[in-house]
Amino acid sequence: MLAATPPCPVHAVGKRIVDAAGQTTYRYPGNFVPRVQIKCSGRVVWVLLHGGAASSQELYLGLRSVDRGRHWKLLLAEPYFGIKAPFTIDSYSGPWTVAGQNAAYFVGWCPACGSAPHYGTISLTVTLDGGRSFRHHRVPSLAGYTAKTIRVTGREVVITAARGMLTRTATVDVP
Repeated sequence: MLAATPPCPVHAVGKRIVDAAGQTTYRYPGNFVPRVQIKCSGRVVWVLLHGGAASSQELYLGLRSVDRGRHWKLLLAEPYFGIKAPFTIDSYSGPWTVAGQNAAYFVGWCPACGSAPHYGTISLTVTLDGGRSFRHHRVPSLAGYTAKTIRVTGREVVITAARGMLTRTATVDVP
C-alpha cells in the first residue's frame, strides 16, 4: 500500500499565496490576477504565476520555498515586464513538473521565433540544484508545435506537443 502524498501547505487566493491558516505568504506584484500553479515535494514548494501577454511575451514568475511556503525566492521571470529574476524560461511558460525537492523542469515556447513554414520554438529549462542554476535546452524537433505535457523518468524528459490534430513527442536527456 502506498502512502498518500501530503497536500501542498499553500494555495492561491486571487493574487496571493496563502498558508493553511489563511495568512498571506506572497503577494503577486502585478495589476491583474495571474493563473497560479503550485507543486510540492516534502517541505519544498514551487509556484508558477503566469498570464498576461504583450509583444510576443508572457508575464510569468517562478518561485521556490524550502520552508513549506513561509519564505519565497524569485527564480524565474520574463524580463520584458520589468520584474528581475536570475533566470528565464522562454517568451512563454508551458507545462512543468518537479521531481524531488531540487529538480524542476519547465517547458517554454516562443511563438514568434523560428522560421517558415513552422514558426514557434520549444525549449526546456531545468534546475537540478534547487534553483541555484538552470540549464536551457532547445527542442528543435518540436518547432511549430505547442507543448502540452511533460514527464520525467530518470534523466529522460518527454515533452508531448500538438499542432492542430498532429501530435509529436520529443525526449531530452538531462545530464
